[in-house]
Amino acid sequence: MILQELHHLYERLAQNPEINISEPGFSKENISFIVRIDTDGKFDDIEDWRTEDLPVKIEVPKLDGKRAGKVLKPYFLWDNTKYVFGRELKNGKEINTKDNEKSFIEFNQKVIQKTGLKSKSTEAVLKFISDKKEKSRVYEHDYWKDMLNSFITFRVTGDVNRLVVDDMEVKAAWKKYLEIEDKEADQQICLVSGKISPVYPIHPTIKRGIGEKNDIPLVSFNIACSESYSRKSNFNAPVSRQIASKFTHALNYLVDNPDHNLLIADTKTLFWAESNDRFSDFFGKALAIRDDDVISEDLSSFLQSVRSGKMPEEIRDSSRFFVLGLAPNAARVSVRIWYADSVENIAQNIGLHFAQLHIVKQNDGNREFPSLWRLIRETATQHKTENIPPNITGPLMRSILSGSLYSNNILSILLSRMRVDQEYYQLNYYRASFIKAILNRNYNKELTMSLDTKRITVPYLLGRLFATLEKVQEEASGGNLNATIKDRYFASASTSPRAVFPRLLTLHQNHLKKLKSEKHGLAVTREKLVGEIIGHLPPDLPGSIKLEDQGEFAIGYYHQRQDFFMKKEEIVSE
Repeated sequence: MILQELHHLYERLAQNPEINISEPGFSKENISFIVRIDTDGKFDDIEDWRTEDLPVKIEVPKLDGKRAGKVLKPYFLWDNTKYVFGRELKNGKEINTKDNEKSFIEFNQKVIQKTGLKSKSTEAVLKFISDKKEKSRVYEHDYWKDMLNSFITFRVTGDVNRLVVDDMEVKAAWKKYLEIEDKEADQQICLVSGKISPVYPIHPTIKRGIGEKNDIPLVSFNIACSESYSRKSNFNAPVSRQIASKFTHALNYLVDNPDHNLLIADTKTLFWAESNDRFSDFFGKALAIRDDDVISEDLSSFLQSVRSGKMPEEIRDSSRFFVLGLAPNAARVSVRIWYADSVENIAQNIGLHFAQLHIVKQNDGNREFPSLWRLIRETATQHKTENIPPNITGPLMRSILSGSLYSNNILSILLSRMRVDQEYYQLNYYRASFIKAILNRNYNKELTMSLDTKRITVPYLLGRLFATLEKVQEEASGGNLNATIKDRYFASASTSPRAVFPRLLTLHQNHLKKLKSEKHGLAVTREKLVGEIIGHLPPDLPGSIKLEDQGEFAIGYYHQRQDFFMKKEEIVSE
């Protein structure tokens, strides 16, 4: 399914004249230097094509498949110095790699001989790479140290605006060579097309990299237990060379295009629309909003509409939308999520997600529509992205897209972090909104956006009571506290209320007495609120409360705290 949809995506991209995507058998690779030679294969000069020390993308001939281990697999008319010059930089030392150099020469000769290519530029390249004396002149060039381990290709003097790999004769010869290789390759039924096609042992790689890794495949086999019926490597999952090349080009396009991917923790999430590019634009921006991003009017209008359940006209679309989450792994890409549904269904589920997150803000700097990254960061120690627990992003993304239950382990992690973290991060706006969404979706709590004085469930009332007792303590001290009851008692109060609240109420009487001596009117107001809350509580508080009720305690606390700050009523001291 994934490979089929990526193949279909490639076909659509190839038909778009505004998108320059490579044909099968060709690839845009990182080239840093150009070796310029004359028509007799004599060395002329080196051109540095890097931009700010970074290579440029140049389309070159490439037979798909990873180059790994001791297998010598040179490229046609381009490669790194290990193959072209038989030298590489390893552990700070320049070493000889003669076997690689020899294989590069032989492979280029083989392609030209098999295809009957008669080109002055390729003849010049063959002369140069076979002439040790001419190549030795390159070692003396000022760029040589920078060139080591870099990819290079060639230009023949006179072809000012054309590289050898851009020659139409060269491209035609390379296609002919691939056709010859296809005839000699093993023929099997392609899993994508269903046709008998040439299948190569190794699938192509995603060269842009997922996470810190580069050149890793989406499909591969490297252990004996996965090699069914003695079928080695990718003969377990036969896909024709043409289609394998196409779906890899589509993957590379998505990974390389910021309009079609977002990075959350270690997961690169790729997304694309069957036809509705408008929704594709909304999707990426809605889930990847950062704290300092400016939200456009169009995006704000879209989010407001879907959150309220009103579907914009351009999103009422039954065409499909695809989301593919990839993460790095030891030998291949790990698929964290694959989800496909109609544009309208996914938009509705995103709207439901934001509706369930909706909660009163702590301050004006809080995002009304928290991004996926912002929510997941609430599960991390010290709010550092690298500390985000594994296997969080994929399940959460699936829950959002499908409208299914959030993972229960997220609630446990959030509550644990809330008990450990101090001050602002203990129960901030994003953490509270995340907890509220989980409680409403998974436990049907039906918690409101702001304080609900009509809600008389015990956990919610206890959270409100704790917030009120803390507020009285703060007001009695005149704001000169280094720590409040929250810092010492929040965790135990939310898990074992019977053991903690009698002690808190005793402390409250002392705080209230002091507040009455300074601000009698305020003290009476607070005392009345405490009485109202306690009046709805049972005489015997629970000894312990369940995980979901601990979450409701946190929301009751958060709602009551924000309500204190929202009210601007003046209380006259007596």
